[in-house]
Amino acid sequence: MSKAFNSNFFATIFATATEAWILIDVSGVIQMINPRTSEMFGYEEKELLGKKIEILMPNTARRDHVTLRAEYFVNPRKRPHGIGVEVLGLHKDKHTFPVEIGLNYHVYESDTYALAVITDITLRKEKERNLQKSLIEKEQLKSEKIKSELKALKNQINPHYLFNCLSVLNPLIVLDPKKSQQFTTKLAQTYRYILELKDKHTVTVRDELKFIDDYLFLQRVRFEDKFMIRIRVKEKDLLKKIVPLSLQLLLENAFKHNAIYLENKLIIEISSEETGIVISNNLIPKIDLESTSFGIGLENLQKRYSYLSNNKPEFMKNNQSFTAKIPFIS
Repeated sequence: MSKAFNSNFFATIFATATEAWILIDVSGVIQMINPRTSEMFGYEEKELLGKKIEILMPNTARRDHVTLRAEYFVNPRKRPHGIGVEVLGLHKDKHTFPVEIGLNYHVYESDTYALAVITDITLRKEKERNLQKSLIEKEQLKSEKIKSELKALKNQINPHYLFNCLSVLNPLIVLDPKKSQQFTTKLAQTYRYILELKDKHTVTVRDELKFIDDYLFLQRVRFEDKFMIRIRVKEKDLLKKIVPLSLQLLLENAFKHNAIYLENKLIIEISSEETGIVISNNLIPKIDLESTSFGIGLENLQKRYSYLSNNKPEFMKNNQSFTAKIPFIS
């Protein structure tokens, strides 16, 4: 033990510290260690006294530490070390473990000494890893749950769309066999698009409009010239993303809930604004208010958007028109 620190008071504090305390001189030579140091690193006191402090570090860190140690003694100061970065200690049996090191200094008779206070943070690191693993697993479960629920919602749409189209095709086969063949071909094309969306949560506006073009062919077979559609989507918005089949669901609602068999035409407008796509149509109230409805459309759309975006679709209705705003998804 160095005579500079050989006092009963200091020796008592040194010996009872719960962290490893190591006192080194300006050359990096170990002058004192406490019992906790021996427990932590596996060396007896006599094995460390007179050795360089780098003996307690992995080989890869020793060269850099010699430079850092010399710089510290040029400007000694109280300095926490290892906080926020992983510093490794080297046990006598050659295994490494994470430590946190605090540094302080003492000047005695013109000689400067550095005191390293070392804490083994193995348990803390293990807890951090377990917490991180738990958070990752939680996010994975959440992601899988969202994927599963989105898939269920899309699976809900597929038979609904097919059912509506087949209900049109059935009488058409008898009334106009040639037109029914065209209808069947377009139906196959549109349904192929739906099947290709199996693993997609978003699509571009351009792809959705292309699908809508095929879908409208089916509706013209059914309603002929009793409806008009105007599409005014800006070129810059065509590659933006929306929920798949969102436009089709809104068009389907317009055809389903309006009396387009009357003299007044159903007029549908699709346009884009800063935050999304706007679809509006005039209202032609049905005389018979009872119609088959599975309640799938708007509720389904709201749910799918709730999983993918903080922005939700907006629906507005008055005596003359119905308007829906479908937000873009970042």
